[in-house]
Amino acid sequence: FFCCFFLRALKHETQPRSKMRPFFAMLLALPAIAQQPSKDWCNEGIKVPDFQDDGGNLSVEFFVVQAPLFSTNPRIGTKLRWLNLYHTALVLQQHLPGFEPQNWTIEFDSVTNVLGAVLPSINGTTLSWNNDARYCVTKGVLWGKAHWSKMFDRVFRLKAAQAQQIFTEFIPSVNNTAHLSKPLYQLWRVEHEANTLVKDITCGDGVNWIMDYASRVLQTAPAFELKFTSIVVKADRIANVHVNGADWPAVVKYFQGMSNVTEGKQPLLHRLLEFLHLMPVHYIYDSNAQAYFKVEGNHFPWLEAKYHAVALEGPPRQIHQEGSIQ
Repeated sequence: FFCCFFLRALKHETQPRSKMRPFFAMLLALPAIAQQPSKDWCNEGIKVPDFQDDGGNLSVEFFVVQAPLFSTNPRIGTKLRWLNLYHTALVLQQHLPGFEPQNWTIEFDSVTNVLGAVLPSINGTTLSWNNDARYCVTKGVLWGKAHWSKMFDRVFRLKAAQAQQIFTEFIPSVNNTAHLSKPLYQLWRVEHEANTLVKDITCGDGVNWIMDYASRVLQTAPAFELKFTSIVVKADRIANVHVNGADWPAVVKYFQGMSNVTEGKQPLLHRLLEFLHLMPVHYIYDSNAQAYFKVEGNHFPWLEAKYHAVALEGPPRQIHQEGSIQ
């Protein structure tokens, strides 16, 4: 992940190099920051908000909120806004006459950590992935309203009974899927010109799916154009790589190299040189297709963060699974 930050900064460098070096050093240190333990993921989560009866009035407001990525870490703060890297979530507020407003936050994310979701564990020639993604619902405005400095925009209003459907019908259809079943966290998006070759699935998609559900099922069309960040790998084409096929040793070696770069055990300069040795991007794993691809025609800057508008759509369809998404 830090590689994208580094390259984007190189491409758009506007400050003297002497002033940018500490920033690059911070970017190279991000892997250690991102590898936070996952055992407490959503440990304060709830299943369904305790909405009050509103008599059929539109009492629940939904807000799309965004903040610079990793901005809860004081060493990083809001610096990653310079690179168009934002975390996206939803905040709900119910405000009834005579009562204090109640708030809740919905996030969609990897249940491990950033790097745990985008790099495999390697045992010999076996690559094992742990990139499940789930919704987490918490009471209140997570990290406070001021945290969401990029955006705090209202997108639609619902009756309490309608809002409850999102938590009793839609979110369980995603959260109750089996381990390593769609939808899975997918950081990298591969594009050739205007064509998407590998679709990413990150926090912004979880927000998009709820907006799509509200529009399609609850008949509440959001008057809002959703934008969020994608990490894009540009390519001329991709070619399928078969597990244990002729190219498999090269795939294993490539992911082992990426793991070495992001472990943070080597000096920063050593990791930077090793990363440059791994460029251009050679291989991508599409978690939702459960397929490996060889990337052809990837050129500098290799990766970029794109803050872009997206059309409403639902999650990837589950096929052979009870309680699947239809």
